[in-house]
Amino acid sequence: MNMKEFFDGLYNKPHMLKRLIMCFVSVVIIGFCVYWLNLVNFGNDPCSTMNFGIIGKVHMTLGNWQALFNLFLFIIVFCIDKSGIGFGTVLNMFLVGYANDLMAFIMKHFFPTFNINKVSFAVRVTIMIVSIAIFIFVVAVYMAVDLGTAPYDAIPIIIANKQDKVPFKVVRIIIDLTATIIGFSLGQTVGIVTLIMAFTIGPAASAVKAPIARMVEDKDVAM
Repeated sequence: MNMKEFFDGLYNKPHMLKRLIMCFVSVVIIGFCVYWLNLVNFGNDPCSTMNFGIIGKVHMTLGNWQALFNLFLFIIVFCIDKSGIGFGTVLNMFLVGYANDLMAFIMKHFFPTFNINKVSFAVRVTIMIVSIAIFIFVVAVYMAVDLGTAPYDAIPIIIANKQDKVPFKVVRIIIDLTATIIGFSLGQTVGIVTLIMAFTIGPAASAVKAPIARMVEDKDVAM
């Protein structure tokens, strides 16, 4: 893919404004869900597990760390295979981490008396279930608008496409497992949420992606 084809592909999609708005909202909500899932401490998705473990050691906010980490991955992806890059890639790179930081700021300054350790187990489980459900739905929205792939998600695709011995699913499992081990070794909880994310988010998000994609393409409600 040459640079002209790359830049043409960024804009050459129907209902672009609608796609951008849906993408923006979805990645912000993903960041909010990441905050709550980390707070209830039943585990998190593999990438977030690793990132929370790292920021605990380097003393950075999630937003700042993910901006640096994603920029590093973005350079690799851009140099090897830029076909999966779009506006959604950039939004995901920065907004998820900073949305998590925003939610942390809101809770600290507007709800200073809230303490997750003082709520009941049932409340924590409820927060977990609601957060996972919303997380899966907004991930499906992000996938459906088709504005690019997050750098972390693009790496296993590139690895799988560059060779034919190890299929994508295996490559993805290896990368997620590696991220999970790194996070666990740095003190992060690996629990039920980690397992749910690893085995269900892909199929569940794919199941609701199709109707969302049809809504994006609906000319009657186009922006």
